[in-house]
Amino acid sequence: MAFDDLKHAQKERLEYLDRLLFWDGAATRSSLVDRFGISNPQAALDFKMYLQAAGREALKYDASSKRYLATERFSRLSGEASTDELEELLGGRRGALYDMLPDLQRTQNVRVFRPLYRAVLANEAIEIVYQSMRDPEPETRWIAPLRFASDGVRLHLRAWCYTRQGFRDFIPSRIDVSRSFINRRAASDVPKDDDWYSWAILKLKPHDDLTDDQKRVVRIEFGFDGDCLEIRIRKALEFYTERRWGLDQENPRLKCVSRDYEAMTEDEIHEG
Repeated sequence: MAFDDLKHAQKERLEYLDRLLFWDGAATRSSLVDRFGISNPQAALDFKMYLQAAGREALKYDASSKRYLATERFSRLSGEASTDELEELLGGRRGALYDMLPDLQRTQNVRVFRPLYRAVLANEAIEIVYQSMRDPEPETRWIAPLRFASDGVRLHLRAWCYTRQGFRDFIPSRIDVSRSFINRRAASDVPKDDDWYSWAILKLKPHDDLTDDQKRVVRIEFGFDGDCLEIRIRKALEFYTERRWGLDQENPRLKCVSRDYEAMTEDEIHEG
């Protein structure tokens, strides 16, 4: 890929320039000065290097606006574009072009995560005080933390619960840190987590209640490349997939038309 042989700081500037020219169709020296706090001479050197890599027919200088403009021959040099890039560019703009919902999960306490993570690494069982949403009062439990999973919003802990004699997903923020992690022991008698080491294979289609035009845009939105969209996820994460993709909503856009399960191969288990 272009710029890979450059030092990190300059590579980052030229890739930013590449994104600007792709999305905005234009860039100036001050684009680099404002973003990276470099001098005008350094910005001029960066532009010179970019022009050498892109070819002079890819850009033209507009004297009236004092900007470099991308021509029809412009082609990205730093890989495929993504909407993550667009969010980054929008987030750096002044004005009201962009806003986002606050992340309510950022209040999760690292004092909870650290002992859980260390228990996973040490293969230890620990005693926690946990407030489930199904129980009116906190409950003391012995668990063997095994691994973490993200539902795209927050981290969950997957553990063997000695108290309930089953694998459970725990939300770390519901653990009372002041009364937990005092007692620990070597984890023992933990059975194989079959749901973690099995695939759930879901085939999805636009919901039957949608109009043909609505089905068409759902196919575009979710990246269908055939009649059905097939996804493979760990069986242990099936619930979170249904919730995130809205399959459990009252008026869903997608419908699960088949659901199969298969055990992972030994290679898949060792890889993941």
